[in-house]
Amino acid sequence: MNFTSNSSVADMIPLELRAYRYTELTSAIILCILSPITVISNVLLLTAIYRDPYRCFRTPMTFFIVALSVTDLLTGIFVEPMFASYYFANFADFTKDPSASYQLVYRIGGIISTVTITDSFFIVLALSVCQYIAVTYPYRFKAIVTRNRVLIFLTVSSVYITCFCMLQFIGIDQTAYLKIDLILHPTIISAILLVVQFVLFSSFNRYLKNSSSLRGKVNSFTKRDRDSFKRRHSERQFTVMTFYLTAILLASSSLHIVVLYIYLFKTQSALIERRNIFIGIRISDLMLFIKVAMDIFIYAWRLPSYRRALRSTLCGRQAGADSCFYRKPTDGVSPGQLNERDNPSTKTARV
Repeated sequence: MNFTSNSSVADMIPLELRAYRYTELTSAIILCILSPITVISNVLLLTAIYRDPYRCFRTPMTFFIVALSVTDLLTGIFVEPMFASYYFANFADFTKDPSASYQLVYRIGGIISTVTITDSFFIVLALSVCQYIAVTYPYRFKAIVTRNRVLIFLTVSSVYITCFCMLQFIGIDQTAYLKIDLILHPTIISAILLVVQFVLFSSFNRYLKNSSSLRGKVNSFTKRDRDSFKRRHSERQFTVMTFYLTAILLASSSLHIVVLYIYLFKTQSALIERRNIFIGIRISDLMLFIKVAMDIFIYAWRLPSYRRALRSTLCGRQAGADSCFYRKPTDGVSPGQLNERDNPSTKTARV
């Protein structure tokens, strides 16, 4: 999401401009580091999901992860290098703006970043709503959250935000466009996301209490009960991942939202005030790019199925159809209780 002033900063005196240019240089260097990390990590994620050696990703929820990974990948491939080149060009000459070609590259990068970052808000919101349904209404989840509905939502949201970005090219005032975008998307969606997270957290606490009561009865579990228990554990991991994704999204966007409200709704008369606002925008942009790079590590940290699929993909190993089941002895259930390895009728593949 890029909300940047179209007015030239060349009228600033060099003393006031110096701190801003060094901020851009620092941002460019960091973006040069973040870009390859973002690209490589998301390519690995998409490869692991595509190959799916353990058949763990054949659910509608996987499409949200894929969509979020694609938005992050586009940011790493296009937006971050475009921004970095513009910042380097700015730093090369303190006294004038970069050439028209650099400004065009920066403008294109800004449009792509608006689409990808805003789309990530929609994706995380939809992911949270679906996870609430999975936790609260587990027996109705498959009927409500289907593959077609998820794909329709992802397509409509992407088309919507792309069309919205095109409004700035049909003669609408740029400041008015930025204000509408700021209110409609990061502000309102963030507020809705906070409400959804609160509701999900309340439902999740009830879910954990029910899961704790099941552990005490594990000795009487049938094979079907044990498999259901492991699936519930996997759902818990996925829910925690959703909390973390939402947290880093809201944390990284909060400064951006505050700085933009100041920039768009408050008149800056002094040069030093303008400089500080521009520096704040650059720093808030950088926080969003850091968030983009962190998404993949949230998956790896909270989803054991992804880590196993990635290891298998990198090592070229093949896995069985039921290898997705996850066991964690530290959850209070021993491996022997969850998986009677010597009994073929209750055996599940071990990962």
